[in-house]
Parts: sequence; C-alpha cells; structure tokens
Amino acid sequence: MSMFNVNIRQVLYIVELAGMFTCTWPIDPNSSKKQIFFRNIRWSFAILNVIFLTISLVFAIFHFRHDIPILMKTVSEVTALLEVLFDLILCRRNNAQLQVLIGKVKAFLEVASEHETKAIERYMDRYKQFLSVTAMGYITTAISFSLAPFFSAQELPADGWLPFSTESLGIYCMVYVNQVYCIFQTAFCIGVDFTIAVLFSFSAARLDILRMKLRHVNSSDILVSCIKEHQEIIGFVEDTKATVETLLFKTNATMGSAVICGAFPLIYNQSLAVMSQYLSFVVSGCTRLYVISWPADDLKESSVQFAKSITDVQWLGKPKDMKSSMLIMMQRSQKPLLIRMSGLLPPLTLEYFANFITTVSSYFMAMRSMIES
Repeated sequence: MSMFNVNIRQVLYIVELAGMFTCTWPIDPNSSKKQIFFRNIRWSFAILNVIFLTISLVFAIFHFRHDIPILMKTVSEVTALLEVLFDLILCRRNNAQLQVLIGKVKAFLEVASEHETKAIERYMDRYKQFLSVTAMGYITTAISFSLAPFFSAQELPADGWLPFSTESLGIYCMVYVNQVYCIFQTAFCIGVDFTIAVLFSFSAARLDILRMKLRHVNSSDILVSCIKEHQEIIGFVEDTKATVETLLFKTNATMGSAVICGAFPLIYNQSLAVMSQYLSFVVSGCTRLYVISWPADDLKESSVQFAKSITDVQWLGKPKDMKSSMLIMMQRSQKPLLIRMSGLLPPLTLEYFANFITTVSSYFMAMRSMIES
C-alpha cells in the first residue's frame, strides 16, 4: 500500500491501530468482558507510565529552575505529556459518544454509492499527503528523543529528575523503557487529532453530496428527504462538536505552551542533536493544530456553499408545501457550521490557526525579553 495512496477505510484502519496502541480508540461495543478487562488494564498501565514521567519532569522543573535551557526543555516535555494524559482521560470519558460517531461514519461507508464515496475520497486526497508527512514527523521526533542517550551525553531520553540513582542496569532499563513508551505514546496520540479531522471532513463531504442532490430536486417528497438528511448532518456536527470541544481546547493550550517553551533550546548554544530534536518538536506542535484547523475550515466553507446552493433550487411556482420546505432549509442554513473549542476562543478555522502562530510567536518573544532582562 503506497503511503499516499490510501482511501477513507484504510485511513480509519490506520487511525484505529494508533488508537489501540495509545488506548484512546473507543472500545468496540461487541467486545467481550475479557477484552474490555484487558483494555482497561492497558489504559491503567498507560496512564500510570505517563503520570510517573510527568512527576519526574515536574521534579526537574524545580531542580533545574535556574538553568533556563534545561528548564524550558523540561516544561515543553511536560506540556506534551499533559496532551497525552488529557487524551487518555477525555477519550475514555467520551468513549460512548466517539463510538457512536465513528460507527455512523463506518455505517455510511458500508452503504455509500460510488459517487458518495468519491466525494469523501476527495477530502482524503486533499489531506493525506500532509497527514502522512505529519505522522512521519511525529514518529521521527519520537525516535530522535528515544535514541538521544546513545548519541549524546544525555543519560535518559527525557530531561526528568529522579530522587534515586539509575546506575543499576535494571533500574536504568526500567526508567528508559518507561520514558520511551511515553515518548511513543505522545507521538501516536496524533491519531486522536486525525480521528477528529476525519469526523470534520466526513461532515463536509456529506454537505457536498447533499448539495449535488439539491440540483435535481423536482418534487416535494425529494425535497423533504433532503431536509431530513440536512438535519441529520447538522445533528452529527453538533454531536461531534460536543464530543471534541474539550479535546480541541486542550490541544490549543498544550501545543501553544509546548511550542513556546520548545523554541527556547533553538536560541541557546545547544548541540546540533538537541537543536534538531526541538526543531522537529516545535514544527510538530504547530502542525498538530493545523491538522484539525484545515478540515474545520473546510466544513465551514462547505456549509457556506451549501447555503448558497439552496437559492439555485427551482421552487418558484411549485406547490405550497414545497415552498414551506425550502424556507425551513434556508432558515437552518443561515449560520455556517463552525467548530468552537470553548466559549473563550474564536471558531477553529485556518484564520484562527494563523492567529495562533502569531500569538505564540509574540508570547515567545515576550518571554525571551523577560528572561534576558
């Protein structure tokens, strides 16, 4: 299978594999009690590993508080780990909702016509190269952090501080495995954002499909069917927003902090290995928000185009009930479908992403001036 030659079903399968590794994929409702039990054990193991490394990094923040480069590296690593911790907790809390949403996507794909499948594939074709490069970037970053002790003076992959010695080979191996596991957990948690991107693009594609159907409306029955489908799409988007809103807000906060703090090692006299690590770290943090901003922006644009297409329907001179149906659809389409992260932040769009990068850069420059003064 070529890296860039994947369809929507293969994308879902790959994302599911990543989610199974990170314990963020919703549990199959048909799973046996034994499978659910082992899944819960794996989830507990994952979260305990993340908490252990987080505590180690928090200790390091206090221990190295006067060493700015190490302090900033440690803070950036903590924020990246918090991303994983919240992903584990929030995906478990929203397990039932995510299960329903993904189930609806899979059910639609099972009965979709060739035309409908192609409409969804068009969105996958738009994103797949960027998503593939992003995934490779995360994995490469994880590998570079994991192998750092073998090619530098750094003792362990993460900049944590432990209240005990790691000179014993057994203890060192346990700590090393814990850190590497958490690092790859952090990398593969990008699958959560890929899942959200699939949900957004699925909604946008369905609006495009419905827009094409509206061009051929010639009776009240077909129009009523389109109205019901439109309401179903709106309901799916609302359910998606309610499910992922906290996840999106979390990504905005953690990635912003990670990018700001992760950029500091790039301006201090660090080794080439450290600079290459944190350069990919910063770029990965920025691309993570872009992964969800792009499909969210496409969903907004698709809803705007759908609203415009309603005026093209030939409903003048048609029966009264058809006119009433058209007015209902027009009313429901007045507002574009915007994805909000919370009541505190603007809607998630490409414009918001650009503002995010500008704001992060401003905070970085302000912190740099404060530290240097």
